[in-house]
Amino acid sequence: MSDQQRDSRLARLAPPNRQRVSASRRSRRGLILGVVIAVAASLTACGNPAGSTSPTGDITAGQHAQVVRKSASAMTAVEIDRFERAFSYAVHKGYFDAFNDEHFNHQRNRMHGAELTATAPITAMPGESIAWEYRLLPWHRSFILEAEQMLRAALRQRDHEEGRDPSEADRLFIPYWDATHEQALPGWVLAFQPRGGTAIVPEGVPKGHPAYGLPVGSRYPIRFGRWPGNNIVFDQLPQPAQVSGILAHDDFAGFTQAIDTEATIVQSALPAAKEGIETLKRKFPGNADVETIETAAASPPPQDINAAVKLVNAILGVGYLATSQTARPHPDQEAIRAVKAVYAAFISPPHAVLHLWAGGLDPANPDVRGTVSYFNELAVDPVFWMLHTELDHWWYTWEQSHTDVPQLTGEDAQFQPLTPQEGAWYGGGRLYSLTELTPTRDLPYRYGELYRA
Repeated sequence: MSDQQRDSRLARLAPPNRQRVSASRRSRRGLILGVVIAVAASLTACGNPAGSTSPTGDITAGQHAQVVRKSASAMTAVEIDRFERAFSYAVHKGYFDAFNDEHFNHQRNRMHGAELTATAPITAMPGESIAWEYRLLPWHRSFILEAEQMLRAALRQRDHEEGRDPSEADRLFIPYWDATHEQALPGWVLAFQPRGGTAIVPEGVPKGHPAYGLPVGSRYPIRFGRWPGNNIVFDQLPQPAQVSGILAHDDFAGFTQAIDTEATIVQSALPAAKEGIETLKRKFPGNADVETIETAAASPPPQDINAAVKLVNAILGVGYLATSQTARPHPDQEAIRAVKAVYAAFISPPHAVLHLWAGGLDPANPDVRGTVSYFNELAVDPVFWMLHTELDHWWYTWEQSHTDVPQLTGEDAQFQPLTPQEGAWYGGGRLYSLTELTPTRDLPYRYGELYRA
């Protein structure tokens, strides 16, 4: 890919406008209200835990599919080598740059119930309508299909250069990360950290990040980082029981919101959470985030979207009170325990947790997160693709026993994660329809097994 082509793409993909949108345009069922209602309810001793049942049955759909996706831990040595050679080559060549840019371009793609900013402390920015959340799973399904197509083309290029048989590319697939059962990254994935690629500078990057001090909208070379589990408020991976509860939802709206936006109450942790708030009041007198949470604990869940945004970002700000301690010579362990007690009052939805756990925090500078948790650069980390393939794996499992589909119409029911210009070199950049992406029998892949708790 020439420098001229990259410059042209940058001109087309200016950084998204991250100014706040009006309250009337925001989803009232997205990340903000889902988390807020759960946390506020937890601190007033309300709420119900998720269910624990899961659909069962053998895979019967998609048997004609050309590719069978496996768990990363179930791959053969040949399959791992094939994937690593394709992925590292594509990163080195800059082929993931367009994927980074499009994942960052939330105004065009509208594929998140909420996005996490690059700032420290981290903040959440909600989507502008409920359609943004409903697009999460189908949009990423099409995004993964585009990436698999690109990786096969990249592997053919590399095989031609190295005198190998390029037909092996037909057997390449993106595996899924079975995080809930393994509770860790597979060894080969942990060791695989490809270097290269560039991304658009977002707003608010902290000191120590490679984009710090550069003009917003310019490009910077990605400095790969990954510290899995090294985030004291996001240090636990989802458990199979949580996914069982997610799979037990009868409607797509409930299913996708349980993945992306709605927290689960841990009633046994409520007394300790209240004590934690009292400790934080004493430790950080006048702290606006602590005061916001204390006020919310004594009030009904907020219905005004602006108040909801303020509360969820206060919760994230309180988390920063703990993570910022980790680089100090003498961390305040009492403050850390108090923050963890507040966070223990709810189980966060798995989508964000997978990103934040896998990326972790830089031990030398906890203001800097891992690559997979920055929405503008995460495509160069194979874990991003594996965790989203796992979310697709859950959806695929759910689809075997449910007929409900995302309630999307018109342009919201169409998905074009890359433009024709961006995908032209590998024959991609096409438009996908919702009816093409559902049901599973029409997909060009299947999973080797369904998710089972």
